Amino acid sequence: MTASPSPLSIPCNSGDSEEQQRVRELAALFAVSAAINQSITEADALGAALRQVLQVLCLDSGRIYLLDAATGEYALAAREGDPALLEPTDTDMIPGECRCGFLGYVLAPDGQEIISLSPQVARDGCHERNGLGACAAVPLLARERTLGALHVGARTHEALGEAEMALLRSVGTQIGFALENMRLREEARRADALAALVQEMHHRIKNNLQTVADLLSLEMSASPSPVARKSLRDSVGRIKSIAAVHELLSLEQLRLTDITALAQQVCDISLRHFVRPDRRIAAEVTGPPIFLPSKQATALALIINELVSNALEHAFPIGYYPCDLLIDLSQDGPQVTLAISDSGRGLSPDFNLTTAKGLGLRIARTLAEKDLAGTLRLESREGGGTTATVTFYK
Repeated sequence: MTASPSPLSIPCNSGDSEEQQRVRELAALFAVSAAINQSITEADALGAALRQVLQVLCLDSGRIYLLDAATGEYALAAREGDPALLEPTDTDMIPGECRCGFLGYVLAPDGQEIISLSPQVARDGCHERNGLGACAAVPLLARERTLGALHVGARTHEALGEAEMALLRSVGTQIGFALENMRLREEARRADALAALVQEMHHRIKNNLQTVADLLSLEMSASPSPVARKSLRDSVGRIKSIAAVHELLSLEQLRLTDITALAQQVCDISLRHFVRPDRRIAAEVTGPPIFLPSKQATALALIINELVSNALEHAFPIGYYPCDLLIDLSQDGPQVTLAISDSGRGLSPDFNLTTAKGLGLRIARTLAEKDLAGTLRLESREGGGTTATVTFYK
């Protein structure tokens, strides 16, 4: 824990001049600010700030309470000063209730103002038991929101005049802002740590999927069965399409994937695995960046893999030319459209998607309807070729 800075040395004197009072105010604000900024944890910051408040204002005891949003009560977070003036059983504070029960002030129920303590609110015998001559409670404010309360006490009534109350209000606001900033920094730190963890997770998943794909590739090369080799090759393509999603997620500090960039990766994977080196197929991916959560992106990656693989296998027979493939992505509000068009020989006249027996088309249709809650259509293009269109909502 970092040592708190020493405030400017100003003797406690109720007869301070205006200039001395101004110096005392500046010393209090500086000391509280420095104490909070040099602290690592929230508890250290509150304790250091409270010590500086008591020292600069020449007060005898103090507590800081933080608002519990669930219960609406103020839970004790820090306590400093003369132990004889600190009631050990006072661990919470209810808005509208005096903390010491004697002359002084009480936090209003809405936490936004200071009101004078009336005898009806005072708790009988509290001041006699605690030995306080005056006390005050001010809210810790940040952006017009109450985070807690600062409660201080003194043995003498004169220790808390109007000048001290004005300074306490300023200090309460300063502590509130500092507390809010500490919480925001901690949230940002945790968010960064979580993002790094998620990125590492996606990186490891991608590597594991790549290992599985490599093992299947070895098995494919060793298999004497053409049917088995084709099945294994299709499985390798699907696994690598899923790995492409995790690769993009591992490179970005987002939980969303740019599916336009993903489509390019999946298309490249399909071209490497399903096109012989002596064949030339021109493929192009167009569209703006469109971001989807990982579940939708994974389903779409598999759909693209199946549709591109299907086009490469059936649209372009040996000797067919030209062999062009276009993958276009577009977005209209929440609606996303994927269109994969080829310049191949087109669909047979009796083609029906609902009765098609090809495994790839059945996988693509199931993913589009079940995982994306969308639709898949296949249509012949004028002049030759086929267009497969997937439409769904983000």
